[in-house]
Amino acid sequence: MSAGSSENNSANGNPAVIPLAENKKWEFLDTGVRSGVFNMELDMKLVERCKTEDTAFLRFYRWRPYAISLGYNQTRLSKEAYIDINKVRSEGLDIVTRPTGGRAVLHSEELTYSVIFRSQKHIHELYRDISVAIVNGLKLLDTKLEKLSFTKDTPDLLKLIRTGMYNLCFNSAIKNEINFKGKKLVGSAQRKFGDIVLQHGSILIGSHHKNIVNYLNITGEERVKMMREIEEKTECLNNITGRKIEYKDTAEAVFHGFKTTFGLDFKSINRVAEFIEPRMKTRFTMN
Repeated sequence: MSAGSSENNSANGNPAVIPLAENKKWEFLDTGVRSGVFNMELDMKLVERCKTEDTAFLRFYRWRPYAISLGYNQTRLSKEAYIDINKVRSEGLDIVTRPTGGRAVLHSEELTYSVIFRSQKHIHELYRDISVAIVNGLKLLDTKLEKLSFTKDTPDLLKLIRTGMYNLCFNSAIKNEINFKGKKLVGSAQRKFGDIVLQHGSILIGSHHKNIVNYLNITGEERVKMMREIEEKTECLNNITGRKIEYKDTAEAVFHGFKTTFGLDFKSINRVAEFIEPRMKTRFTMN
């Protein structure tokens, strides 16, 4: 993806540019396939840089090995009671804690995005704005994606807790998350550090995310029920379009969505090492 000049959408007959951030400068990174700890640490490094510079960041990344991430507000006790950590590690997966909230996600066949910027807007407005940018990009992949929409209501959390579905990100959608015919396609989490916003999320390309049920401390009967629930409530780009969608094409489309929706002039950078200490910290590692 190359940097380019901001486009005047209104002049081209397209919707007006949405103001997202107070930052004047934006930088874009695609850091490729990285470990769970690397991905979470780099997001926080960018938060720290955003605090001291007038720079906002958009980053795309993937996970190797595949990883389960958990929200920072999921207590250590519930993690160990709910996730079969020994099975996760025996199969070579990472397990990390995100700096944001939300629930458990199996990161595999997806494009993960993070956006870090300065804003005084309310969380729900920011969710909506970012979802608009993602949808504007994804529509470029296939005409079937014209049917993407936004979740209108927040889930019944008490019901989710009673049914055991509360701990999984993709078993419910919050207001303004992206869905296809009622099935969740993008799961996102957000946290504010003063006026600095970190939002990151998973755009499902394939269906491997459903295998998270294999790493839960539940009975076989519960596993079958939960798999059925995930299949009923989630969707991926491959299934929607009926063809294999490549990561590269998804990244190009979403990049374009951010660029045109917010009228951004990106500077592409490859100097990832400058944000990372020689020895990676382990604050997001599950010990």
